[in-house]
Amino acid sequence: MTCGSCVHAIESRVLKLKGVISASVNLTTSIGVFKYEVEATGPREILNAIESVGYSVEAVEKNNKSGAAAMQHKKQIKKWKTSFLINLCFGLPTFVVMFYYMLTPKTEHVQVFAGLSLENLLLFAFCTPVQFIGGRHFYKQAFKALKHKTTNMDVLIMMATSIAYVYSVIVVVAAIVQGAESPMTFFDAPPMLLVFIALGRWLEYIAKGKTSEALTKLMSLQATEAILVGIDNDGNAVSEKNIDVDFVQRGDVLKVLPGTKVPVDGRVIEGNSMADESLVTGESMPTVKKPGSQVIGGSINQNGLLLIRATHVGQDTALAQIVRLVEEAQTSKAPIQALADKIAGFFVPMVIIMSTMTCVIWIIVGHVNVYAIDPDFLPPEEGGSFSQTEVTIEFAFRMAITVLAIACPCALGLATPTAVMVGTGVGAQQGILIKGGEPLETAHKVKAIVFDKTGTITHGVPKVTRIALFVKQEVCSISKLLAIIGTAEASSEHPIATAITKYVKDMLNSAMLGRCMDFQAVPGCGLQCSVSNIESMLAQNNNIELKNTQVRRRVGSGVIASETLARERKLE
Repeated sequence: MTCGSCVHAIESRVLKLKGVISASVNLTTSIGVFKYEVEATGPREILNAIESVGYSVEAVEKNNKSGAAAMQHKKQIKKWKTSFLINLCFGLPTFVVMFYYMLTPKTEHVQVFAGLSLENLLLFAFCTPVQFIGGRHFYKQAFKALKHKTTNMDVLIMMATSIAYVYSVIVVVAAIVQGAESPMTFFDAPPMLLVFIALGRWLEYIAKGKTSEALTKLMSLQATEAILVGIDNDGNAVSEKNIDVDFVQRGDVLKVLPGTKVPVDGRVIEGNSMADESLVTGESMPTVKKPGSQVIGGSINQNGLLLIRATHVGQDTALAQIVRLVEEAQTSKAPIQALADKIAGFFVPMVIIMSTMTCVIWIIVGHVNVYAIDPDFLPPEEGGSFSQTEVTIEFAFRMAITVLAIACPCALGLATPTAVMVGTGVGAQQGILIKGGEPLETAHKVKAIVFDKTGTITHGVPKVTRIALFVKQEVCSISKLLAIIGTAEASSEHPIATAITKYVKDMLNSAMLGRCMDFQAVPGCGLQCSVSNIESMLAQNNNIELKNTQVRRRVGSGVIASETLARERKLE
Protein backbone atom coordinates (compact mmCIF):
# COMPACT_ATOMS: atom_id res chain seq x y z
CA MET A 1 0.00 0.00 0.00
CA THR A 2 1.26 3.43 -0.89
CA CYS A 3 -1.50 5.91 -0.11
CA GLY A 4 -4.99 6.46 1.25
CA SER A 5 -6.61 5.32 -1.99
CA CYS A 6 -5.12 1.84 -1.42
CA VAL A 7 -6.74 1.74 2.02
CA HIS A 8 -10.08 2.80 0.56
CA ALA A 9 -9.89 0.20 -2.23
CA ILE A 10 -9.24 -2.67 0.22
CA GLU A 11 -11.83 -1.60 2.77
CA SER A 12 -14.57 -0.97 0.22
CA ARG A 13 -13.94 -4.34 -1.45
CA VAL A 14 -14.01 -6.31 1.80
CA LEU A 15 -17.12 -4.51 3.05
CA LYS A 16 -18.97 -5.76 -0.02
CA LEU A 17 -18.60 -9.33 1.26
CA LYS A 18 -21.68 -10.81 2.88
CA GLY A 19 -21.32 -10.99 6.66
CA VAL A 20 -18.48 -8.46 7.03
CA ILE A 21 -19.38 -6.03 9.83
CA SER A 22 -16.41 -3.67 9.74
CA ALA A 23 -13.05 -3.26 8.00
CA SER A 24 -10.16 -1.15 9.25
CA VAL A 25 -6.83 -1.04 7.38
CA ASN A 26 -3.88 0.89 8.80
CA LEU A 27 -1.58 2.36 6.16
CA THR A 28 1.30 2.87 8.60
CA THR A 29 1.46 -0.70 9.91
CA SER A 30 0.07 -2.41 6.77
CA ILE A 31 -2.27 -4.40 9.02
CA GLY A 32 -6.02 -4.75 8.67
CA VAL A 33 -8.58 -5.75 11.27
CA PHE A 34 -11.88 -7.19 10.04
CA LYS A 35 -14.99 -8.15 11.99
CA TYR A 36 -17.36 -10.63 10.40
CA GLU A 37 -20.12 -13.14 11.08
CA VAL A 38 -18.56 -16.60 11.10
CA GLU A 39 -21.72 -18.16 9.64
CA ALA A 40 -21.58 -15.93 6.56
CA THR A 41 -17.89 -15.59 5.67
CA GLY A 42 -14.37 -16.32 6.90
CA PRO A 43 -10.69 -15.41 6.62
CA ARG A 44 -10.28 -17.21 3.29
CA GLU A 45 -12.94 -15.08 1.58
CA ILE A 46 -11.48 -11.91 3.04
CA LEU A 47 -7.95 -12.78 1.84
CA ASN A 48 -9.28 -13.59 -1.64
CA ALA A 49 -11.15 -10.28 -1.76
CA ILE A 50 -8.01 -8.31 -0.91
CA GLU A 51 -5.98 -10.21 -3.52
CA SER A 52 -8.68 -9.50 -6.09
CA VAL A 53 -7.88 -5.78 -5.97
CA GLY A 54 -4.16 -6.39 -6.55
CA TYR A 55 -2.58 -6.60 -3.10
CA SER A 56 -0.62 -9.49 -1.64
CA VAL A 57 -1.85 -10.47 1.81
CA GLU A 58 -1.34 -13.09 4.48
CA ALA A 59 -3.01 -13.87 7.77
CA VAL A 60 -1.09 -12.72 10.84
CA GLU A 61 -1.39 -14.35 14.23
CA LYS A 62 -2.81 -12.03 16.86
CA ASN A 63 0.29 -12.26 19.01
CA ASN A 64 2.65 -11.73 16.08
CA LYS A 65 1.34 -8.50 14.57
CA SER A 66 4.30 -6.37 15.56
CA GLY A 67 6.85 -8.98 14.50
CA ALA A 68 5.28 -9.35 11.06
CA ALA A 69 5.05 -5.58 10.62
CA ALA A 70 8.69 -5.16 11.64
CA MET A 71 9.87 -7.75 9.12
CA GLN A 72 7.79 -6.14 6.36
CA HIS A 73 9.21 -2.70 7.18
CA LYS A 74 12.78 -4.01 6.96
CA LYS A 75 12.12 -5.48 3.51
CA GLN A 76 10.52 -2.27 2.28
CA ILE A 77 13.32 -0.11 3.68
CA LYS A 78 15.92 -2.23 1.88
CA LYS A 79 13.93 -2.19 -1.38
CA TRP A 80 13.47 1.56 -1.50
CA LYS A 81 17.02 2.26 -0.40
CA THR A 82 18.25 0.23 -3.38
CA SER A 83 15.81 1.98 -5.72
CA PHE A 84 16.95 5.40 -4.49
CA LEU A 85 20.64 4.60 -4.95
CA ILE A 86 20.06 3.33 -8.50
CA ASN A 87 18.07 6.44 -9.39
CA LEU A 88 20.70 8.65 -7.77
CA CYS A 89 23.54 7.11 -9.80
CA PHE A 90 21.86 8.19 -13.03
CA GLY A 91 19.94 11.15 -11.65
CA LEU A 92 22.99 13.14 -10.52
CA PRO A 93 24.59 13.14 -13.99
CA THR A 94 21.21 14.21 -15.39
CA PHE A 95 21.17 17.20 -13.04
CA VAL A 96 24.73 18.12 -14.06
CA VAL A 97 23.96 17.93 -17.79
CA MET A 98 20.71 19.87 -17.39
CA PHE A 99 22.28 22.72 -15.43
CA TYR A 100 25.33 22.85 -17.70
CA TYR A 101 23.22 23.36 -20.81
CA MET A 102 20.93 25.81 -19.00
CA LEU A 103 23.95 28.03 -18.30
CA THR A 104 25.57 27.56 -21.72
CA PRO A 105 24.55 29.73 -24.71
CA LYS A 106 22.57 27.81 -27.32
CA THR A 107 25.12 28.72 -29.98
CA GLU A 108 27.67 26.52 -28.18
CA HIS A 109 25.43 23.42 -28.07
CA VAL A 110 26.87 20.49 -30.04
CA GLN A 111 24.73 18.68 -32.63
CA VAL A 112 25.49 14.95 -32.98
CA PHE A 113 23.62 14.93 -36.28
CA ALA A 114 20.52 16.60 -37.70
CA GLY A 115 17.67 16.44 -35.19
CA LEU A 116 19.73 15.17 -32.24
CA SER A 117 21.81 17.35 -29.96
CA LEU A 118 24.46 16.09 -27.55
CA GLU A 119 22.29 17.41 -24.68
CA ASN A 120 19.29 15.23 -25.65
CA LEU A 121 21.54 12.23 -26.28
CA LEU A 122 23.11 12.45 -22.80
CA LEU A 123 19.77 13.05 -21.09
CA PHE A 124 18.24 10.09 -22.94
CA ALA A 125 21.16 7.85 -21.89
CA PHE A 126 20.78 8.79 -18.22
CA CYS A 127 16.97 8.91 -18.19
CA THR A 128 16.31 5.46 -19.68
CA PRO A 129 17.88 3.37 -16.84
CA VAL A 130 16.06 5.48 -14.24
CA GLN A 131 12.75 5.10 -16.04
CA PHE A 132 12.84 1.31 -16.46
CA ILE A 133 15.23 0.04 -13.77
CA GLY A 134 14.94 2.51 -10.92
CA GLY A 135 11.21 2.97 -11.56
CA ARG A 136 10.32 -0.70 -11.95
CA HIS A 137 8.69 -0.87 -8.49
CA PHE A 138 6.37 1.99 -9.42
CA TYR A 139 5.49 0.27 -12.71
CA LYS A 140 4.65 -3.01 -10.96
CA GLN A 141 2.31 -1.38 -8.47
CA ALA A 142 0.73 0.85 -11.13
CA PHE A 143 0.05 -2.12 -13.45
CA LYS A 144 -1.45 -4.11 -10.58
CA ALA A 145 -3.75 -1.25 -9.72
CA LEU A 146 -4.87 -0.68 -13.31
CA LYS A 147 -5.32 -4.41 -13.86
CA HIS A 148 -7.83 -4.52 -11.02
CA LYS A 149 -9.48 -1.27 -12.11
CA THR A 150 -8.18 0.83 -9.23
CA THR A 151 -5.81 3.78 -9.03
CA ASN A 152 -3.17 4.85 -6.53
CA MET A 153 -0.18 7.14 -6.15
CA ASP A 154 2.00 4.88 -8.33
CA VAL A 155 -0.40 5.41 -11.23
CA LEU A 156 0.09 9.17 -10.93
CA ILE A 157 3.88 8.86 -10.75
CA MET A 158 4.18 6.53 -13.73
CA MET A 159 1.74 8.58 -15.79
CA ALA A 160 3.85 11.69 -15.18
CA THR A 161 7.21 10.07 -15.95
CA SER A 162 5.97 7.89 -18.82
CA ILE A 163 4.25 10.77 -20.59
CA ALA A 164 7.38 12.90 -20.25
CA TYR A 165 9.65 10.08 -21.48
CA VAL A 166 7.46 8.92 -24.39
CA TYR A 167 6.73 12.48 -25.55
CA SER A 168 10.45 13.28 -25.53
CA VAL A 169 11.36 10.14 -27.51
CA ILE A 170 8.64 10.84 -30.09
CA VAL A 171 9.65 14.48 -30.73
CA VAL A 172 13.36 13.54 -30.98
CA VAL A 173 12.64 10.71 -33.46
CA ALA A 174 10.40 13.03 -35.47
CA ALA A 175 13.14 15.68 -35.57
CA ILE A 176 15.72 13.11 -36.71
CA VAL A 177 13.41 11.82 -39.46
CA GLN A 178 12.67 15.35 -40.64
CA GLY A 179 16.28 16.51 -40.24
CA ALA A 180 15.04 19.45 -38.19
CA GLU A 181 16.64 21.18 -35.24
CA SER A 182 16.86 19.11 -32.04
CA PRO A 183 13.66 19.82 -30.08
CA MET A 184 12.97 20.70 -26.45
CA THR A 185 12.46 17.51 -24.42
CA PHE A 186 11.48 16.32 -20.91
CA PHE A 187 14.23 13.72 -20.41
CA ASP A 188 15.27 15.55 -17.25
CA ALA A 189 11.83 15.17 -15.60
CA PRO A 190 11.71 11.38 -14.88
CA PRO A 191 15.10 11.22 -13.10
CA MET A 192 14.27 14.29 -10.99
CA LEU A 193 10.87 12.92 -10.00
CA LEU A 194 11.95 9.34 -9.33
CA VAL A 195 15.05 10.27 -7.33
CA PHE A 196 13.07 12.41 -4.92
CA ILE A 197 10.04 10.09 -4.75
CA ALA A 198 12.25 7.03 -4.11
CA LEU A 199 14.03 9.00 -1.39
CA GLY A 200 10.65 9.96 0.04
CA ARG A 201 9.50 6.31 0.06
CA TRP A 202 12.72 5.22 1.77
CA LEU A 203 12.37 7.88 4.47
CA GLU A 204 8.65 7.10 4.75
CA TYR A 205 9.27 3.45 5.59
CA ILE A 206 12.02 4.39 8.04
CA ALA A 207 9.52 6.70 9.74
CA LYS A 208 6.87 3.95 9.72
CA GLY A 209 9.29 1.59 11.45
CA LYS A 210 10.10 4.17 14.11
CA THR A 211 6.43 4.70 14.95
CA SER A 212 6.27 1.15 16.32
CA GLU A 213 9.43 1.50 18.43
CA ALA A 214 7.41 2.49 21.49
CA LEU A 215 5.35 -0.70 21.23
CA THR A 216 8.49 -2.76 20.67
CA LYS A 217 10.05 -1.28 23.82
CA LEU A 218 6.87 -2.09 25.72
CA MET A 219 7.00 -5.70 24.54
CA SER A 220 10.68 -5.92 25.50
CA LEU A 221 9.65 -5.54 29.14
CA GLN A 222 8.53 -9.16 29.07
CA ALA A 223 11.01 -11.66 30.45
CA THR A 224 12.34 -14.20 27.96
CA GLU A 225 13.26 -16.98 30.40
CA ALA A 226 11.99 -18.33 33.70
CA ILE A 227 13.46 -20.62 36.37
CA LEU A 228 11.08 -23.55 36.85
CA VAL A 229 11.31 -25.10 40.32
CA GLY A 230 10.30 -28.70 41.03
CA ILE A 231 8.45 -29.11 44.34
CA ASP A 232 8.01 -32.42 46.21
CA ASN A 233 5.02 -33.43 48.31
CA ASP A 234 6.51 -31.74 51.38
CA GLY A 235 6.88 -28.41 49.58
CA ASN A 236 10.64 -28.61 49.23
CA ALA A 237 12.46 -27.52 46.07
CA VAL A 238 14.06 -30.57 44.46
CA SER A 239 15.08 -29.26 41.02
CA GLU A 240 15.57 -26.10 38.96
CA LYS A 241 15.45 -25.63 35.20
CA ASN A 242 15.70 -22.62 32.88
CA ILE A 243 12.83 -22.64 30.39
CA ASP A 244 11.45 -20.24 27.78
CA VAL A 245 8.75 -18.03 29.25
CA ASP A 246 6.34 -19.23 26.52
CA PHE A 247 6.43 -22.72 28.07
CA VAL A 248 5.40 -21.60 31.56
CA GLN A 249 2.07 -23.14 32.54
CA ARG A 250 -0.49 -22.00 35.04
CA GLY A 251 0.34 -23.42 38.47
CA ASP A 252 4.10 -23.73 37.86
CA VAL A 253 6.40 -22.67 40.68
CA LEU A 254 9.05 -20.19 39.52
CA LYS A 255 12.11 -18.71 41.20
CA VAL A 256 12.67 -14.98 40.77
CA LEU A 257 16.21 -13.82 41.60
CA PRO A 258 16.98 -10.32 42.92
CA GLY A 259 17.34 -7.79 40.10
CA THR A 260 15.54 -9.94 37.51
CA LYS A 261 12.15 -9.55 35.85
CA VAL A 262 9.11 -11.43 37.07
CA PRO A 263 8.36 -13.76 34.13
CA VAL A 264 4.56 -14.03 34.46
CA ASP A 265 1.75 -12.91 36.73
CA GLY A 266 1.64 -14.95 39.91
CA ARG A 267 1.33 -15.15 43.68
CA VAL A 268 4.26 -15.22 46.12
CA ILE A 269 4.48 -18.48 48.06
CA GLU A 270 7.86 -17.91 49.72
CA GLY A 271 10.26 -15.01 50.29
CA ASN A 272 10.16 -11.28 50.98
CA SER A 273 11.22 -8.52 48.62
CA MET A 274 10.35 -5.23 46.95
CA ALA A 275 9.13 -5.06 43.36
CA ASP A 276 9.30 -2.13 40.94
CA GLU A 277 5.95 -2.17 39.11
CA SER A 278 6.10 1.41 37.82
CA LEU A 279 6.13 0.42 34.15
CA VAL A 280 2.86 -1.49 34.58
CA THR A 281 0.97 0.30 37.36
CA GLY A 282 2.56 3.76 37.22
CA GLU A 283 3.37 3.61 40.93
CA SER A 284 6.86 5.03 41.32
CA MET A 285 7.55 3.51 44.75
CA PRO A 286 8.42 -0.20 44.91
CA THR A 287 5.78 -2.36 46.57
CA VAL A 288 6.40 -4.90 49.34
CA LYS A 289 6.09 -8.53 48.30
CA LYS A 290 5.54 -11.27 50.86
CA PRO A 291 3.79 -14.67 50.85
CA GLY A 292 0.32 -14.18 49.41
CA SER A 293 1.18 -10.99 47.47
CA GLN A 294 0.38 -10.72 43.77
CA VAL A 295 3.26 -10.05 41.36
CA ILE A 296 2.97 -8.71 37.81
CA GLY A 297 4.91 -10.12 34.88
CA GLY A 298 7.49 -7.62 33.62
CA SER A 299 7.99 -5.95 37.02
CA ILE A 300 11.48 -6.04 38.54
CA ASN A 301 12.25 -7.95 41.73
CA GLN A 302 14.66 -5.77 43.67
CA ASN A 303 16.37 -7.21 46.73
CA GLY A 304 15.00 -10.57 47.79
CA LEU A 305 14.58 -14.09 46.46
CA LEU A 306 10.99 -15.02 45.66
CA LEU A 307 9.17 -18.22 44.82
CA ILE A 308 5.94 -17.56 42.97
CA ARG A 309 3.13 -19.69 41.60
CA ALA A 310 2.06 -18.70 38.08
CA THR A 311 -1.58 -17.56 37.86
CA HIS A 312 -1.70 -15.92 34.39
CA VAL A 313 0.57 -16.89 31.50
CA GLY A 314 1.01 -16.10 27.81
CA GLN A 315 -1.54 -13.66 26.43
CA ASP A 316 -3.42 -13.55 29.76
CA THR A 317 -0.71 -11.61 31.65
CA ALA A 318 -1.28 -7.96 32.51
CA LEU A 319 1.61 -6.79 30.30
CA ALA A 320 0.39 -8.85 27.33
CA GLN A 321 -3.07 -7.31 27.71
CA ILE A 322 -1.57 -3.82 27.77
CA VAL A 323 0.37 -4.58 24.58
CA ARG A 324 -2.80 -5.94 22.98
CA LEU A 325 -4.76 -2.83 23.94
CA VAL A 326 -2.07 -0.60 22.42
CA GLU A 327 -2.03 -2.67 19.20
CA GLU A 328 -5.81 -2.44 18.91
CA ALA A 329 -5.63 1.30 19.54
CA GLN A 330 -3.05 1.71 16.78
CA THR A 331 -5.18 -0.13 14.22
CA SER A 332 -8.34 1.79 15.13
CA LYS A 333 -9.30 4.80 13.06
CA ALA A 334 -10.00 8.33 14.13
CA PRO A 335 -13.15 9.79 12.49
CA ILE A 336 -11.05 12.31 10.54
CA GLN A 337 -8.91 9.46 9.21
CA ALA A 338 -11.94 7.56 7.91
CA LEU A 339 -13.01 10.72 6.07
CA ALA A 340 -9.51 11.19 4.63
CA ASP A 341 -9.46 7.59 3.32
CA LYS A 342 -12.82 8.09 1.59
CA ILE A 343 -11.58 11.26 -0.07
CA ALA A 344 -8.36 9.52 -1.13
CA GLY A 345 -10.40 6.85 -2.89
CA PHE A 346 -11.67 9.44 -5.39
CA PHE A 347 -8.56 11.60 -5.31
CA VAL A 348 -6.47 9.92 -8.02
CA PRO A 349 -9.16 9.96 -10.76
CA MET A 350 -9.86 13.61 -9.96
CA VAL A 351 -6.15 14.44 -10.24
CA ILE A 352 -5.94 12.78 -13.66
CA ILE A 353 -8.97 14.76 -14.83
CA MET A 354 -7.50 18.01 -13.48
CA SER A 355 -4.14 17.29 -15.13
CA THR A 356 -5.83 16.70 -18.50
CA MET A 357 -7.86 19.88 -18.13
CA THR A 358 -4.70 21.80 -17.24
CA CYS A 359 -2.97 20.60 -20.41
CA VAL A 360 -5.94 21.40 -22.66
CA ILE A 361 -6.52 24.85 -21.16
CA TRP A 362 -2.87 25.92 -21.50
CA ILE A 363 -2.73 24.66 -25.12
CA ILE A 364 -5.78 26.81 -25.91
CA VAL A 365 -4.28 29.79 -24.10
CA GLY A 366 -0.93 29.36 -25.91
CA HIS A 367 -2.52 29.21 -29.36
CA VAL A 368 -4.71 32.23 -28.64
CA ASN A 369 -1.94 34.33 -27.02
CA VAL A 370 1.52 32.81 -26.71
CA TYR A 371 2.76 35.85 -24.79
CA ALA A 372 0.53 34.87 -21.86
CA ILE A 373 2.78 31.82 -21.52
CA ASP A 374 6.12 33.35 -22.46
CA PRO A 375 6.26 37.19 -22.46
CA ASP A 376 9.72 37.04 -24.05
CA PHE A 377 8.68 34.78 -26.93
CA LEU A 378 10.35 35.34 -30.30
CA PRO A 379 9.26 33.42 -33.42
CA PRO A 380 12.00 31.58 -35.37
CA GLU A 381 11.90 34.15 -38.19
CA GLU A 382 12.85 36.84 -35.67
CA GLY A 383 15.72 34.86 -34.15
CA GLY A 384 13.79 32.70 -31.67
CA SER A 385 14.75 29.09 -30.92
CA PHE A 386 11.30 27.47 -30.87
CA SER A 387 8.01 27.88 -32.67
CA GLN A 388 4.75 28.95 -31.03
CA THR A 389 3.45 25.37 -31.11
CA GLU A 390 6.58 23.98 -29.45
CA VAL A 391 6.53 26.60 -26.70
CA THR A 392 2.81 26.08 -26.08
CA ILE A 393 2.96 22.26 -25.96
CA GLU A 394 6.10 22.31 -23.81
CA PHE A 395 4.49 24.63 -21.27
CA ALA A 396 1.14 22.80 -21.27
CA PHE A 397 2.80 19.41 -20.77
CA ARG A 398 5.02 20.79 -18.03
CA MET A 399 1.99 22.14 -16.14
CA ALA A 400 0.07 18.85 -16.58
CA ILE A 401 3.02 16.76 -15.39
CA THR A 402 3.44 19.09 -12.41
CA VAL A 403 -0.16 18.50 -11.37
CA LEU A 404 0.33 14.72 -11.63
CA ALA A 405 3.59 14.80 -9.72
CA ILE A 406 2.68 16.98 -6.77
CA ALA A 407 -0.94 15.88 -6.30
CA CYS A 408 -0.07 12.89 -4.15
CA PRO A 409 -2.50 11.57 -1.50
CA CYS A 410 0.32 10.13 0.62
CA ALA A 411 0.22 12.83 3.28
CA LEU A 412 -3.57 12.64 3.30
CA GLY A 413 -3.49 8.97 4.24
CA LEU A 414 -0.32 8.84 6.35
CA ALA A 415 -0.62 11.84 8.65
CA THR A 416 -3.45 10.65 10.92
CA PRO A 417 -2.45 6.98 11.38
CA THR A 418 1.16 8.01 12.05
CA ALA A 419 -0.02 10.48 14.70
CA VAL A 420 -2.25 7.81 16.29
CA MET A 421 0.61 5.28 16.34
CA VAL A 422 3.07 7.69 17.89
CA GLY A 423 0.54 9.00 20.40
CA THR A 424 -0.67 5.61 21.62
CA GLY A 425 2.84 4.09 21.65
CA VAL A 426 4.56 6.89 23.53
CA GLY A 427 1.57 7.17 25.84
CA ALA A 428 1.87 3.48 26.74
CA GLN A 429 5.55 3.99 27.56
CA GLN A 430 4.55 6.75 29.97
CA GLY A 431 1.82 4.63 31.56
CA ILE A 432 -1.07 6.28 29.66
CA LEU A 433 -3.31 3.81 27.80
CA ILE A 434 -5.27 5.39 24.94
CA LYS A 435 -8.12 3.23 23.66
CA GLY A 436 -7.91 4.34 20.06
CA GLY A 437 -7.92 7.09 17.48
CA GLU A 438 -11.32 8.52 18.42
CA PRO A 439 -10.44 9.28 22.09
CA LEU A 440 -7.12 10.72 20.91
CA GLU A 441 -8.88 12.99 18.41
CA THR A 442 -11.36 14.29 21.01
CA ALA A 443 -8.60 14.91 23.59
CA HIS A 444 -8.06 18.41 22.20
CA LYS A 445 -11.43 19.37 23.69
CA VAL A 446 -10.21 18.72 27.23
CA LYS A 447 -10.18 21.94 29.27
CA ALA A 448 -9.27 20.62 32.72
CA ILE A 449 -7.90 17.42 34.26
CA VAL A 450 -8.87 16.23 37.75
CA PHE A 451 -6.57 13.80 39.57
CA ASP A 452 -7.99 11.49 42.19
CA LYS A 453 -5.47 11.91 45.01
CA THR A 454 -2.45 13.78 46.25
CA GLY A 455 0.80 12.36 44.96
CA THR A 456 -0.58 11.18 41.62
CA ILE A 457 1.88 13.47 39.84
CA THR A 458 5.40 12.99 41.20
CA HIS A 459 8.99 13.08 40.02
CA GLY A 460 8.93 9.28 39.90
CA VAL A 461 11.81 8.95 42.37
CA PRO A 462 11.87 9.71 46.12
CA LYS A 463 13.70 12.82 47.32
CA VAL A 464 14.62 14.09 50.78
CA THR A 465 12.56 17.16 51.63
CA ARG A 466 13.22 17.69 55.37
CA ILE A 467 15.16 16.27 58.33
CA ALA A 468 13.83 15.58 61.83
CA LEU A 469 16.44 16.31 64.52
CA PHE A 470 15.52 15.02 67.99
CA VAL A 471 18.53 16.32 69.95
CA LYS A 472 20.39 19.58 70.29
CA GLN A 473 23.20 20.52 67.95
CA GLU A 474 25.73 20.10 70.76
CA VAL A 475 24.78 16.44 71.16
CA CYS A 476 24.73 15.54 67.46
CA SER A 477 25.35 18.00 64.67
CA ILE A 478 23.61 17.89 61.33
CA SER A 479 26.89 16.97 59.64
CA LYS A 480 27.40 13.98 61.92
CA LEU A 481 23.80 12.85 61.52
CA LEU A 482 24.06 13.03 57.71
CA ALA A 483 27.40 11.18 57.71
CA ILE A 484 26.02 8.32 59.83
CA ILE A 485 22.75 8.01 57.90
CA GLY A 486 24.42 8.25 54.48
CA THR A 487 27.01 5.58 55.32
CA ALA A 488 24.36 3.23 56.67
CA GLU A 489 21.91 3.65 53.80
CA ALA A 490 24.61 3.29 51.12
CA SER A 491 24.53 -0.50 51.58
CA SER A 492 20.77 -0.74 51.07
CA GLU A 493 19.01 -1.29 47.74
CA HIS A 494 15.79 0.40 48.86
CA PRO A 495 14.85 3.43 46.72
CA ILE A 496 14.46 5.61 49.81
CA ALA A 497 17.97 4.59 50.89
CA THR A 498 19.24 5.62 47.45
CA ALA A 499 17.56 9.02 47.82
CA ILE A 500 19.06 9.52 51.29
CA THR A 501 22.56 8.57 50.13
CA LYS A 502 22.35 10.95 47.16
CA TYR A 503 21.13 13.74 49.44
CA VAL A 504 23.97 13.17 51.94
CA LYS A 505 26.64 13.19 49.24
CA ASP A 506 25.21 16.38 47.84
CA MET A 507 24.98 18.14 51.21
CA LEU A 508 28.41 17.04 52.44
CA ASN A 509 29.94 17.57 49.00
CA SER A 510 31.69 14.24 49.29
CA ALA A 511 31.67 11.22 47.01
CA MET A 512 33.22 9.03 49.74
CA LEU A 513 31.33 7.82 52.78
CA GLY A 514 32.35 6.04 55.97
CA ARG A 515 32.66 2.33 56.65
CA CYS A 516 29.58 0.14 57.18
CA MET A 517 29.85 -3.28 58.85
CA ASP A 518 27.41 -6.01 59.88
CA PHE A 519 24.74 -4.60 57.59
CA GLN A 520 21.36 -6.29 57.81
CA ALA A 521 18.09 -5.20 56.23
CA VAL A 522 15.02 -6.03 58.32
CA PRO A 523 11.89 -6.19 56.09
CA GLY A 524 9.19 -3.90 57.40
CA CYS A 525 11.45 -2.33 60.03
CA GLY A 526 14.55 -0.82 58.46
CA LEU A 527 18.20 -1.77 58.83
CA GLN A 528 20.90 -2.30 61.41
CA CYS A 529 24.65 -1.92 61.05
CA SER A 530 27.82 -0.50 62.57
CA VAL A 531 29.20 2.75 61.11
CA SER A 532 32.79 3.98 61.49
CA ASN A 533 35.45 6.13 59.79
CA ILE A 534 33.24 9.19 59.36
CA GLU A 535 35.73 11.59 60.97
CA SER A 536 37.29 12.54 57.64
CA MET A 537 33.88 13.45 56.25
CA LEU A 538 33.13 15.64 59.27
CA ALA A 539 36.53 17.36 59.08
CA GLN A 540 35.85 18.40 55.47
CA ASN A 541 32.37 19.67 56.18
CA ASN A 542 32.66 21.96 59.19
CA ASN A 543 31.65 24.72 56.77
CA ILE A 544 27.98 23.76 56.68
CA GLU A 545 25.99 26.64 58.14
CA LEU A 546 22.35 26.24 59.11
CA LYS A 547 20.07 29.21 58.67
CA ASN A 548 16.42 29.91 59.42
CA THR A 549 16.22 26.87 61.66
CA GLN A 550 12.81 26.48 63.20
CA VAL A 551 12.43 23.98 66.04
CA ARG A 552 9.18 23.30 67.79
CA ARG A 553 9.13 21.04 70.85
CA ARG A 554 6.13 19.53 72.52
CA VAL A 555 7.08 19.56 76.20
CA GLY A 556 6.27 16.44 78.20
CA SER A 557 5.45 14.19 75.26
CA GLY A 558 9.02 13.61 74.16
CA VAL A 559 8.10 14.41 70.56
CA ILE A 560 10.00 17.05 68.62
CA ALA A 561 8.50 18.14 65.30
CA SER A 562 10.51 18.11 62.11
CA GLU A 563 13.07 20.84 61.78
CA THR A 564 12.90 22.82 58.52
CA LEU A 565 16.39 23.50 57.34
CA ALA A 566 17.39 26.07 54.78
CA ARG A 567 21.05 25.32 54.16
CA GLU A 568 23.82 27.21 52.54
CA ARG A 569 27.21 25.73 51.76
CA LYS A 570 30.23 28.01 52.08
CA LEU A 571 33.34 26.40 50.67
CA GLU A 572 36.64 27.47 52.16
